[in-house]
Order: sequence, then C-alpha cells, then structure tokens
Amino acid sequence: MGLLAVGDAAPVGAVLNLEQWKSEASVRRRARVRSLGSVLAGAVAIATAVFVLPPESTVHAAPARRTTDVLPASLLANPVGPAASDKRMTVSVVLSDPNEAAERSFSNSVVDPRSPLYHRFLTPAQYAARFALPATVRTATGSWLRGGGLDLGYVSPLGDLVTASGTVSQIDHLFGVSLNSYRVGGAEFVANDLAPLVPGGLPIAGVVGLNDLARFAAAKPKVVHPAIGTFSGVIDVKSLWKTYDAPESDTGQGVKMGVFMAGNTEPVVGSLRLFEQQEGLPKVPVRVVRTEPGRDDEFGTNDGGGEWMLDSQASTGMAPGVSELDLYTAKSLADADLIGMVSYWANDPNGPQMMNASFGECEEFPFTTELGKGALGLGLSNQSEDSVEKSLMQAFGEGRTLFSSSGDNGSSCVIAALPVVGGGNGLLNQVVPAADYPAGSGWATAVGGTVLTQGKDGSRADEQAWAYGGGGSALFIPEPEFQKSEKNVNHPCLLMKPDGTALPPGTICRGIPDIAALSGNGSQGLKIVNYNEPAAVGGTSLSSPLMMGMWARVVAASAKPLGPAAPAFYKMEASKRTADIHDITEGEQGGNGLNFPGPGWDYNTGYGVPDVAKLTADLSGSTTPVHKAPAAHVADLPTGSLAGNPDGCLPFGTSPADNVDPTTLGEKNDSLDITDAAMSLSPDDQSLLITVHGPHLSPKYAVEYQGSFVKVAWLYDGTTYEAAVQNDGTGSAATVSALKDDPMAQPDKKAASATYTENTLVISMLLSSIGNPKPGDRLRYPVVQTGQAISAAGVLTLPETDDAAGPARDYTVGQQCAQASAGAHPAAPKAPHGAKGPKLPHAPKAPHRKH
Repeated sequence: MGLLAVGDAAPVGAVLNLEQWKSEASVRRRARVRSLGSVLAGAVAIATAVFVLPPESTVHAAPARRTTDVLPASLLANPVGPAASDKRMTVSVVLSDPNEAAERSFSNSVVDPRSPLYHRFLTPAQYAARFALPATVRTATGSWLRGGGLDLGYVSPLGDLVTASGTVSQIDHLFGVSLNSYRVGGAEFVANDLAPLVPGGLPIAGVVGLNDLARFAAAKPKVVHPAIGTFSGVIDVKSLWKTYDAPESDTGQGVKMGVFMAGNTEPVVGSLRLFEQQEGLPKVPVRVVRTEPGRDDEFGTNDGGGEWMLDSQASTGMAPGVSELDLYTAKSLADADLIGMVSYWANDPNGPQMMNASFGECEEFPFTTELGKGALGLGLSNQSEDSVEKSLMQAFGEGRTLFSSSGDNGSSCVIAALPVVGGGNGLLNQVVPAADYPAGSGWATAVGGTVLTQGKDGSRADEQAWAYGGGGSALFIPEPEFQKSEKNVNHPCLLMKPDGTALPPGTICRGIPDIAALSGNGSQGLKIVNYNEPAAVGGTSLSSPLMMGMWARVVAASAKPLGPAAPAFYKMEASKRTADIHDITEGEQGGNGLNFPGPGWDYNTGYGVPDVAKLTADLSGSTTPVHKAPAAHVADLPTGSLAGNPDGCLPFGTSPADNVDPTTLGEKNDSLDITDAAMSLSPDDQSLLITVHGPHLSPKYAVEYQGSFVKVAWLYDGTTYEAAVQNDGTGSAATVSALKDDPMAQPDKKAASATYTENTLVISMLLSSIGNPKPGDRLRYPVVQTGQAISAAGVLTLPETDDAAGPARDYTVGQQCAQASAGAHPAAPKAPHGAKGPKLPHAPKAPHRKH
C-alpha cells in the first residue's frame, strides 16, 4: 500500500519507548508464527528490535508506531522461509515535510503568469535553503539508522529522504519485522511480514524497499515487424526533422538533457556512438551519474537496456546539438532506488533542464486492489509516489521538465505481470482505467503516441492516435493548477487522494497525455542501434524522448528560462496553440479503449504534435539558438597497444558475476552469466579470436531456454560485424555476420567456429570474413551480450538480454593476448579515466564519467 502522511509528530529526537517496543515485538512474533507455522518446519527466532538513542538527544521517549508499508496479505500467502540473513537490501526512509503546502504554492506560482513569482525559478541550493527540514530531524534520523548498523547512502539536501543499506538481519532488528521469502505465480521475492516500526518522535512517513517485488517497469520497446498489421516501415530520425518542422539552425545547442535508467551504462553509450555514425550525427558528450553509492557490481543489471538505448538515441537524434546527455543510473528500478534517483536529479546543481522517464507503474491507490485470483489477477499500486511527487514538485519549482511516456496499454495502467509488479506494459488494455505513473503526476509532462504517414520528402501526410497509446484520467490525482483552464479535462476523481484524504465532490482528476509524438504501432518505428545491432522500435517510450529532443530545440532559442513544458502548452493563447500544435483528431482504431480523439485537447494525444519551428518562435521569440558553440569534443575509447603490451590483453568489457537478469517469469539462466570478453589474433595471424568467460558458461540449456545466444558485435570500416553462437546443445554452431543498417534486411552470414572449454567460449573467424582488418586497425565499440529471442502474444520484442559487457575499449588489430586461446582470464581491466562531476550536499560518492 502507499505511504500515509504522518500527523502531528512528537518532539524531534524522541526514540522508541522500549516497554512498548517489547510488546510490539511480541505481537510481531506471534503473527509471524501464525503466518509461517503451517509451512516452515519450525519456528525461527526473531531478535527484538532496538532503537539506539542519539548520544546528543535528551528528548523524552515517544511511543513507537508502525507505518503502512507492507504488501497485501494475498501476496504474502505462500511463505517459503526466512530470507538469507546476510542478504543486503536498500531502504528509503521518507520523512513528512511540514513545508509541503508552501512548496506546492511556490511551484504553482512560478508557472502562473498572474503571479509576481512567475518564472522566478530557484536553484537547488536556494530551494533547500528555503524549504529544508530542521537539521535536528536530519541528524536524529541518520543517528537512528546508523545505530541500527545500517550504512547511510543518499541524504537529500532537504532532509526529506534518507537511503540506507544493511543486511536482512540488521533490517529485521531495526524495523521490528521479519524479512521472508514468498512465492507468487512461480516467482520468489523477499518482503516484510508486518509494517515497520519507526520512532514516534521522528516524522517518518514511510519506509520503502522492504520488499524487492514492487518496482517500476521499463517498457519493452516494440520491434517493427512486417507481419503485424499494415507494415508502414522504418523511420529515420532525420526525416522527422522535416515531419515536425524542426529548424535547421537550431539543434539544441547549449541545452543539457538526461535519461533516467538503471544499471549498466557502457552498452548504452556504445550503441549511441554507432547510431551517431550511421545517421551522420555529431557525438554528444555523455555524463554518467550514479545516483546512489555502491560497488561497480551493484550497477551491473542490463534489465531495460534496450529501453535506455532507445531513449538516448531518440532524444539526441532529434536534438543532436545538445551540449550533454546525462545518464542518471540507479542499481535497479525498485521503488526505493527510483525515489533516490529522482531526488538526486532535483538536487543536482548541474542537473539537466529536462529528463526522460520511459517506465511506469500504476498510480498509487489509497487501498490495495484485488482483481481476482492467480498471478495475473493481483493488482498493486506503487509505493514511491508520495516521495517522487515531492521531488518532481521541487524540480518543477526549479524550472525543470520531466518527460514521461504515457504507457502502451491504452486507457489503462500496467498492473498484471509478476514478479515485476507493473511489468505488463505492451499492446494490451488491462483492467484498471488508471494513470501510469510518473506520467500521471501533475508535475510531469506526459507524452502520448501517434502513428505517422510520411510523404516522400518526410512531410506529414497523415498522423493518427495510436490505439494503445496510454491516456485517460487518473483516479486519485487531482488535475494540476495549470490544467484547470482546459475544459476538455473533465473526468472526476474517486473522492480520495492517494493518502486516503477525502477530496471535495466534483474534483477533476489529472488528464493525460499533455502532448504527443511518433510511437508507431508494432509495424512502424524508429531506426536505432540496439547492442550494436540495427533495430526499429516504437511505443510511447519512443514518443517521450522524441518530445524531449523537440523541447530542447525550443529551449535552445530562448534567452530566458521557459520552465516546465506542460504548463507552457496550456498557457498559450488558443490561436497560437492551434497554429503551433498539430491537432490529432482521429485514431487508427478509433480510440485507445475508453477514450477517443477529437478536436482540441483529448485523452489520447493531449493537444497533439508540435510544429517545432512555430512553437519555438512563439515561446522563445526566435528560432536562432542562443548558444552557437558546438558541443565539446568526445574522445575515442581507449585501446591497448600493439604486440608487446606489457599489460597483456585488456578485455573490451567486463561484467559482475551472478548478475544475470531474470526472465519475465522470474527465472535466471546462469549458463549465460558472463564476466569478461577480449579479442586477440590467432597464432598464425589469420583469424580473430574472441574469448568470453563466465562462471557457468555452457552450450547446454534447459528446454525453456531455447533460443539462447551469445553475440559479439563491433564496428569496422563503416560496417557492423557480429559473431553469434546459438546454444544448440553442442556449442559447435557459430556465424559471423555483416549487419546492414536496414533493420529489415537479412545479414550476410558466413560460418565460423566456436569452442567451449570450462567456463570459457572462444569464437574464431577468418579476418577475410570480417573486412580484412590490418595490423593497427581498430575494431570499435565491441560489446558482448547473452540472452534469448522472445515474443509475447505474437508480438516480437527486442531480444531479451540477460547479461552484457563493454564497450570499455576498442581492440587494435595486432594486439596480442596469448592467454585467450588457452582459455585463461585476461588481465583485469584498468578503470577508465573519468571526469568527476559536481559533489552534491550529502550525495553519494559516485563517479560521474564523461564519454
């Protein structure tokens, strides 16, 4: 369930009354015996939780209380046993903000042309100085968490969010819960049995992250396939400049954009570089920002990798002149990690003016929704909305824009797929007609999807609303102030806020989307590069980054801050808006489920699709960029020296062990876990050898893993080559392909050889089959990926990538690695040189790397 706001708090620094704590612990033990006794072979001892009094505190003790942060009983009905006591978890402690009403008033005022505060945006430092919680609250909260043995991570400058990590045993003790493993629909997850106990004297609104089930889901990009519907083809990003009338001189110069993502950034940057080369675009500088502390191996997930590639390429493809693309990456899309990631952006003094979020989860419900029995009948709203709303409101008050895809489920939100709650995103209207979040936030700009017909010159011949483009009304989120002027937004709320507070009768709820752009429909999409392979993908996860690129061009031509995008659309004079935004009045299949497009704003595509030149001229006063200097030069990847390199052969990529991403059903194929990959020449200098290591690497697979593969792809002399091994049970089959730029073209394939030894795969191919590279030539951006080719409901998606490594460096032909053919590990890679980014107050010590 969602987090409920705390009412009047006891004095700051107060701690748990230990007599009450013992009573609570006794209740907790009895409840746990009831829930687990029928399943487990014996009772498991639960240690009594203890709060440690901050040494400086002299405040009287206050009664402890429990928050509401526990999964519904239906999800906890099948316990497996206690979670491993040494398993580490990260939690986010959210504190109530006594200044929230003032913050809301301020953030609404800065986009109200009638207010004296109009467009007087604050910097993060100014925002914190005005609205931060008292220092005593922050100190006491940190002391309590450290006293329980937890390590502090990110502490927001406002003091309203603290992340901390510790073992299951430490978390059990500190929060008075038992973390157990549970099973639902074949998936296993860890969760707390009871809501956590917190000190009554601290204004803690909730504790997020005590389960690893609730998380946001990255949309699976929809792969273009001629067999689906009426094939309308692959669209090149430059052709969209013509379609959407993007001014030639303004490509976003001087603007910084960003993408929220999770995990491994190296393949994302590598595929961006190939995309730029294929499309004839300049290299955009990339800054990698880890939004929480942690080891490299904790950021090794590749879940959603295809999504981050689409986001980075679509946004910079539409605005290739931007000064920087920032990749804000967390360890995962779990609610606790995402809360910190959004707060980090709002408090980053060098953070980009605009960010993209192509993921979603149902808006928060004030109750748990039970939709039936079985894995596909369980609905669970997100547990992070209260805290994310606070950070988005802050970013809004700073003049920043979050662009968020409205979803690919028509007039419903994503609820159905377990183990990733909220993971059922794609070509299906689900049961609950609620808003996807964060698109449903009143502090975000929600972007819907269209299907486009282009003329031969790239002009718009026709554009219609996509049948599965997310849109509709929120159930519990009132419409934002800036939207109240739009009469077509007219669906009432269900009389209650997410925190359970009653709403006045007749309150109108948030309508989405605000604006729209190309999404395609499964038979149409944008040409991109996915793990170095040509692909064409779509969905509103394409629409949102495209819109961010368009907005970057608008902002680049303005001498004054324009502020968040959505209010600018609603505040325009009606005549100008009609001229500047192409109204989408028809849908390819009528509507998106419960809603139908029509004149003016609608619940399918908002106001429609911008004419970028006209919109820029009206909002910015010109179509000439304010900053004309090109973006900074981006250096090539490093590479090892030629033969004789004293360090031996450095891998072109590494990956943490045991980081294979689970399938949609929660299973892991450990035989596709990889740790590193390197290139070398054969002893006779006639063949390229690619050596891949993994602790369980094997050609064998279970029946459910048919279609598993190991692929290595790189760029040489303008052509992308790929070495692929399909796991057929013997490991002997291998191909080397010359991949064409056209995603629909069949690659030219030649035979190669593959040999498995213990934990090692060596792929060998003649140099003559890969373009005859000469000594000293560079094989650029090599990346290895393992995974499965999958389809769902007859719709092909991108291959599901289980693990990936590289590109950390290029390979120079002639660089020797004598260990490779013998199957031994190459030398450990040296950390790439990185440019340190700005240090945030109380921020994690995380590397910010320029690429």
